Amino acid sequence: MKRFLLLWMMIASCVAMSAQELSGVITKKGKPKKGLTVSILGSDESTTTDKYGRFYFKNAAPGEILQIDVTSRKAARIQLTESRRLRVYIAPSDFVYNNGRVELRMPYTALRSDAVVRGNIVEHEQIMSSGLQRVSDLLKSFMTGVRVEQTAMGSNVVMRGPGSVMGNTEPLFVVDGVVVESLDEVDRLVPVETIGKLVLNKEGAGWGARGGNGVIEITTLGAS
Repeated sequence: MKRFLLLWMMIASCVAMSAQELSGVITKKGKPKKGLTVSILGSDESTTTDKYGRFYFKNAAPGEILQIDVTSRKAARIQLTESRRLRVYIAPSDFVYNNGRVELRMPYTALRSDAVVRGNIVEHEQIMSSGLQRVSDLLKSFMTGVRVEQTAMGSNVVMRGPGSVMGNTEPLFVVDGVVVESLDEVDRLVPVETIGKLVLNKEGAGWGARGGNGVIEITTLGAS
């Protein structure tokens, strides 16, 4: 019993540490950028930079995607690491971010109308224009009502409240009609460029009790 309690406390501690405060400063030509919208994709977390170009989130986890809306047509997207402080330098054609360990120059993501639609279905063309590399990132970017969390045990997706026969909140993952164990397994097995369609089946229609938390259905190119 003591061993189980110790293990549980260690896991809880790791989970708590995975989502921590995040702050940053955004500048352009050496001057702070006020009023830029900064958000964490796949969540309701959003803020704007103050007159000093600063932004702050109470909870942000490694692996999540930070988006800075530079204009209505382009955004800077940064995959978060363990670093809790960022500096972002905006330039006309690209941006530089520094997390205290590395400094990288990155291209902007085009926010074309077909790349920012959020709903229940994402087609191959939208996926390719997004520039995203993992199914988990597609869910964060495109799917309304989906939350992707990073925990000590891996990625966790919440679509709806507990509704399955097992009492958990994880949706069912289905690739070409075959159930896949987890989102981490989907990320490992399914390259995004092979996806023809990504569908959010919120009601789990056609999957009975197994679809009680909804179903994320992936159809690859060429699948019948």
